[in-house]
Amino acid sequence: MISLTIEVALASALALSLTCGSAFGQTVDIEAPDAYAPAPTSAPASSAPAPAEARPQDIESQLAQTANGDERFRLLTQLSRSYYRAGQVNESLRVRTQLVDDEAISPGKRSLVAAQLALSLALLNQHVASDRMIVRAKALAQQTSNAELEQLSREPAYAHLEAQAEVARRFDFRHDVALARYREHADLAWRNLNDSNLSEKRRRAAANELLKSTSDLTRVLLQNNRRDEALSYVNEINWYIDHRPDLKPTTEQRAEVQLARALALCSFDDYEAALDAISQSMALYRQAGIPEHDTRYGEALRFKLMIALALGTIRSFGADADALDRARAVNPVLVGSASNEELESLTLAARGKWADADARIQAAIDRRMRSEGPESPYVKYRQAMQMLYRLNDPQARITRSTIERYVRPLMGSQDEWSDSATRGVYVEDGALVAAMDWLMRPGRADSDIALAFQISELLQTNATQGAMLDGAARLAAIDPALRGLIEQEQTLRYEERTSRNLFSAAANKLDRVSANADADPEIIKRQTKQVEERSRALKEQTARVTALRREIAKAFPGYRELRAPVIPSPEKLGASLQPNEAYVSLYAGRTASYAFVVKADGRLHAVRLDVTRARLTELTLALRSSFDAGAPPRKAGELAGFDVKASASLFNYLIAPIQPALGDARTVYLSASGVVASLPFNVLTSRPAAALNNADWWIGVVTPVRIPSASALVLERAQKGRPANAPLIAFAAPSFNGEGSVVSAGTSSSRARPLRSDTTLASFDYRMVTPLPETLEEAQAIASVLAAPAASIVTGTYATRSEVLNRDLSDDRVVLFATHGVVAGEIPGLRKAGLALAYEGRGLADSVLTIDDIIPLRLNADWVVLSACNTGFVTGAAGDSIAALIRGFFAAGARSLLVTQWPVESESAKQLTVGLFTSYAQDSSLTKADALARVQRDMLAGKYGALYQHPYFWGAYFLAGDAGRR
Repeated sequence: MISLTIEVALASALALSLTCGSAFGQTVDIEAPDAYAPAPTSAPASSAPAPAEARPQDIESQLAQTANGDERFRLLTQLSRSYYRAGQVNESLRVRTQLVDDEAISPGKRSLVAAQLALSLALLNQHVASDRMIVRAKALAQQTSNAELEQLSREPAYAHLEAQAEVARRFDFRHDVALARYREHADLAWRNLNDSNLSEKRRRAAANELLKSTSDLTRVLLQNNRRDEALSYVNEINWYIDHRPDLKPTTEQRAEVQLARALALCSFDDYEAALDAISQSMALYRQAGIPEHDTRYGEALRFKLMIALALGTIRSFGADADALDRARAVNPVLVGSASNEELESLTLAARGKWADADARIQAAIDRRMRSEGPESPYVKYRQAMQMLYRLNDPQARITRSTIERYVRPLMGSQDEWSDSATRGVYVEDGALVAAMDWLMRPGRADSDIALAFQISELLQTNATQGAMLDGAARLAAIDPALRGLIEQEQTLRYEERTSRNLFSAAANKLDRVSANADADPEIIKRQTKQVEERSRALKEQTARVTALRREIAKAFPGYRELRAPVIPSPEKLGASLQPNEAYVSLYAGRTASYAFVVKADGRLHAVRLDVTRARLTELTLALRSSFDAGAPPRKAGELAGFDVKASASLFNYLIAPIQPALGDARTVYLSASGVVASLPFNVLTSRPAAALNNADWWIGVVTPVRIPSASALVLERAQKGRPANAPLIAFAAPSFNGEGSVVSAGTSSSRARPLRSDTTLASFDYRMVTPLPETLEEAQAIASVLAAPAASIVTGTYATRSEVLNRDLSDDRVVLFATHGVVAGEIPGLRKAGLALAYEGRGLADSVLTIDDIIPLRLNADWVVLSACNTGFVTGAAGDSIAALIRGFFAAGARSLLVTQWPVESESAKQLTVGLFTSYAQDSSLTKADALARVQRDMLAGKYGALYQHPYFWGAYFLAGDAGRR
């Protein structure tokens, strides 16, 4: 006897698999499959009578009399449906298996059924049989002829990739495997869509696959902590919908893409925009005639309520809660698409029944925790929901311990490794921010502030964490010792999952037996003993994983920082700071913003800032507008669009309130994410100025230095290594078109963006990337200062990704990339930050040095210089992308980075970098921060000419990383 949840889930899977070619994996959550085909309105009743004897016999008789494959397929499908409708699940499965084995039926049809059957078997915990069925589906797909592909309603390759992804995600809890399969699915669909040799039917089918799987791929990307990639992908699909005629999206498909966009925006803590997107999705569903009890509309209702919960406004969405209740009453499959407890908790919360909502979500957490453990993204998002229920409940007795129990597993510790590869998505950021708001309330205790600081740090690391994971895997692959440990960890984690499955099965059986009033006490006793034994075995296996992770962290701290950063205490952070240094963590929120300051004494200061994210966005856009335009001032003394009011306002909002805590600090390490990560702190003024020559620049007394997080600073300061011998390696002026020589540039040219503003996805060609011939002159000037040989400059067609990857960079003190730094979404199709290098034949695929490539580089560089980056609002998260790029170079072994933050003017950029390296080489008492501050202040004072007093020229570069000197 299977549980009601499984019955409902299996009802959906089997009902949909009875029509060859129907989609089955399009779900919003995890409990059961769903489809774009009509869902069943009820689960099969286990007490229903068996089908009439004559009917199966009649069908069997007809099967015996025909060898025609199409007829046998029709009859076996009919027989399976008959058993299913009578509630005889096992018989229905047996017939479907018979269909897969029937060689008279064409391979394509059998492959589709095998893929669908694999999911049904997994729902029944028949995992070995499910895996075998996927193998059959793949083999049969390979045997499918082109002629049959033209006849099928779905290509078998799509089906078995989706089946693999869903089985991995739902039942094996291997979200990384699910992501790999969904990526393969999307890549196959893109190839088919763009293959002009295929028929219109197959290209149309490819378009449908892309559109209907957008939310699935987005969700799995987010569950694997790839938020930048997720939002970039959704934005691409949205653009294609509006500009690519052959995509031909239906209204329903447009709705599904908007739902995916809502999910991606949630991961950026942008719940207002997510609410707009989910509202658009629901409006499109209604426009398409989708009723509210349809599973797709019900899932949109669910997400809308979750977003409202994160915004703290769920009480205003009672009508949506009523609609969800009506849908649940009509469509039991909707219960399977999430969980009954979760859906009930949302509607209870919408009615202000917080304690009841808490109890219901706890039941869902317990069930998932038993089967998947604390690292499951499904456990994480439900725990976030529970935290929000409690923080919204005016009757709840919230304490610091309440919040600490929630956030501690997400943060981990030196000894406990929190798996940062998975995230709860949906409302996790909302719960963290709400918890920080509570901790920063008036009358807070010092212990509350300390925990709020750690939450702020968690939000900072989350902003770039997803970008580190693929690079961490690459790093493990090339280091034999690390690779061996990681392989051991993977084996132990598999054994841990096996132990958890055994424990979960035993515990579930005990629940069923105990619920039976007539159960034999001896049976209950034996089952209880088995649960205890399997619980001990699970704990022992978990302890083995924990012990090995400690070994990995001790031997490879850099890898640990990539996989699961340790948030340091203020005391440990302070021990890494010099007396004249301070660390500042800034968080910009929807309703409140915060600053946390730590100095060398280890004391923590926290300030609530009187500014919202929306206001900071407005001011940052205003401040950056003249810089991002890429038009340098032409006349000395003119403001040239520099917004002095925005500069002063930002200082007064963010810096003035923490000035007492900063004290005499002269180097300030700043960690920020989101909009604040794009803020050029070195051009802030303490008051509005009528003219540039009488402005009070913050840079006049302090050198702001960027750092991704406190953990990055602590790790960077702890690293020891021998000094490199070679002065420089430079990759400058790459040939983006793969041909020709470098042309000398004029001395007043401004470095352009990678692409013209009118470049579209359809018109993009990597060979159109804007060349940067002037960067060669900068590289040559730096080489002259450092006394580096001419051979240290790699340029033109030689400045390739392959050259960087194949060259030994471990003995170069300065590594210069005089080329475009690009962020996710800036170049069409690019979903990760990277550096544009010379064209090698395939464009994005082989010509961009991505963050995944950077992390495994073995550097020993005091300086890495990125001289054509832009932290502006190209994609809305460019600052985070550049922060991820910086963090990647730290992981590769760089100690400090010098990075541009808007399109620089070439001559001033050359003078600034030459001045910086000249000062640093000639005066051994200067720190890196001192050297940069000296040349910037000299420019500001007019020593390089009156024109260069404008911040466009001296403010273009910022320092990141360890600003000291070794």
